[in-house]
Amino acid sequence: MAICDDVERDLEQMTGLAVSLLKEERVECAVDRFHAARELLRAKRLGGSWDLILLDIMMDEQDGIELADALREAGDETDLVFITASPEYALAGYRSYPVSYLMKPLTRDALRPVLRRCLEAHWRVPTLTLDAMEGGKAAFPLRNISFIEVFRRELVVHCGVDRVSCAGSLSAALERLPGECFYRCHRSFVVNLAYVNGIRKYCFLLRSGGTVPVAMREYPEAQKRWLAYVETE
Repeated sequence: MAICDDVERDLEQMTGLAVSLLKEERVECAVDRFHAARELLRAKRLGGSWDLILLDIMMDEQDGIELADALREAGDETDLVFITASPEYALAGYRSYPVSYLMKPLTRDALRPVLRRCLEAHWRVPTLTLDAMEGGKAAFPLRNISFIEVFRRELVVHCGVDRVSCAGSLSAALERLPGECFYRCHRSFVVNLAYVNGIRKYCFLLRSGGTVPVAMREYPEAQKRWLAYVETE
């Protein structure tokens, strides 16, 4: 989850409330907090990925509606919840298709059903479930995975700026991934072609600015696979 509000008191209150409600639902949550729209946009350009964004509308410099418009124009379909003290902006805010529009001061009764609705939608999203290194399970929405690598006998799943270490083999994970967008380009790497912005010898160029290695013998096939994927999008 990302939460953006330029008032520290409100940011603290929203974060505490959201985390508390999700704990009641027995859901683990990582929260990225931002004090300005430009901070969130910078994190997004660097590969940030969230399931939900709580977004204040009335902020200095760039307001929440402008931020939401920028995300949508970039193709970001993350669930948005606008939170503000000014109901007059509701109509303009809905052009970005938010999940909800909540008033300050935010309350448990107002936020709880919105979080539950987002959770229910999230649980219907196709996921990859792996054994976590520390025990238990870790579930990753397929749309959030940019690539998976084998590193020091661990399976490392990359979701935006997050890296999660799991147990298991790359081959076993690949068997549970859709072949039209997940491609094993190296013995140690599987890439999600949806996150690829280009290819050169011998690597895929990611939209976040990083790269994923391509084995020399796989390079011609890697070019074909990526170009075929792009043409179908």
